[in-house]
Amino acid sequence: MPVPASRSPTSAQGAPPGRILLVQFRRLGDLILAAGILEDLRRAFPHARLDFLTSPVGAQVLRHHPFVDELLVYDRKRPWRDAMRIRGRRYDWVIDGQGSLTTARLSWLSGAPVRAGWGVRVWRHLYTHVLPRTGLPNVYVVRERQRFLEMLGVPVGAPATRLAVTADELEAARRTLRDAGVPDAGPRVALVLSVSEPIREWPAERFGELAMRLGAEGIGAVLLENPGDEAKVARFRQAAPAIPVVRTFDLRMLMAAIASCDLLVSGDTGPAHMATALGIPRVTLYGPTDPVQWNPHLPTTAMLVDPGVPVMRARERRRHTGHPGLAGISTDAVHAEVRRQLALRSNITPVESHPPLSASR
Repeated sequence: MPVPASRSPTSAQGAPPGRILLVQFRRLGDLILAAGILEDLRRAFPHARLDFLTSPVGAQVLRHHPFVDELLVYDRKRPWRDAMRIRGRRYDWVIDGQGSLTTARLSWLSGAPVRAGWGVRVWRHLYTHVLPRTGLPNVYVVRERQRFLEMLGVPVGAPATRLAVTADELEAARRTLRDAGVPDAGPRVALVLSVSEPIREWPAERFGELAMRLGAEGIGAVLLENPGDEAKVARFRQAAPAIPVVRTFDLRMLMAAIASCDLLVSGDTGPAHMATALGIPRVTLYGPTDPVQWNPHLPTTAMLVDPGVPVMRARERRRHTGHPGLAGISTDAVHAEVRRQLALRSNITPVESHPPLSASR
C-alpha cells in the first residue's frame, strides 16, 4: 500500500538524486533487512552513489555488498566529526531506517534536501518526509522499508535481501568445516543456538536430538558457536557428542560458514536473515516474534511457530528472563521441515510424519 509523502520530494520530481545515504546502526537482522531497499534504489538510479552509514558490526556484515559504493562507520565518541563528514558529502537524499534521536540528528545535520524517516517522537520534525509507524498493514520488514521509497516516488520490486562473501572467505569456511569433521559429500545443515532473549530460544537439547537424527541419516550437521553460547553448547554436546562444533566468533566467518551449507536451522535471529540474503534455505523457529514481519514467506524460508507463545513487543519479551523458550515446537516437526527443505535441493525423501506448525494465531 503506497504511502503519501508529507511534502513533495523535489529530487524525485526534478533531477534524480546523485548521492543517497542509508542509515541503520542497530540489530543485525534489522540492518540486513534495511539494506533490502538498496536493490530498488540501484534499479531506479543506476548512476547514483549509494552509501550506507552503520556501526562497526554493520560494516562487517555489509562488506562487499554489490549495491553499496561506500560504507561509513559511525564513531559514537566523535559524533560531531562524523556529522560534519556526512554534511561535506552533500547527499541529495538521506533515508533513516532506524529512527533514533542520534540518526535523526545526523539526517538533519546532513543538510540533504530530502530526509526520510519514521514519524515517531519529537525528532520526526528533523525529517522532510515522514513515514507513519502505526496504522499501516503489518508486512515483512523489507516491504515496510520499501514504503520509504514509495513515499519518495521510487518504484519497488519484490522484497529481497542480499549479502556477499568472497571466494577466499568461502574456501576458508569450507576448509574449517572439513577440518572439524563435516563431510564434503552430501547435504550440510548448519545449526545456530544464539538468540537475544530466552523466550525466543529452542532448547539446546532438541538441537542436539535433531543433529543426531540427521547424522544417522548421512546428513552432515554442524553447530556454529557464537559468542555467549558456551552454556548452550555444553548442553548440546551432552545430547550430541559426535556432532562437530565450529566457532564462528567473526561475523564474516559466520556468513561464509552459512553460505557453505545447504540449510540453516535457528531461532528468529540475525543469522536467519543472513541465510536468506546469501541464498541459503532456512528453517526458522518463532514464538514471541511475528513471522509476518520477520519471514519473507518464500518456499525456501520455512517457519515453525510455537502455539503456546503469543507475539509480544520487545519490552514485554525482556521481562520473561526465566521463560523455558519454544518448548511447544517438537524435534519431530523441525526434522520433518529440514527434510522437506533439503528435498528441494537434492533427492532426499521428505519426512511426512509430522506436518509443520501453522504460523497463524
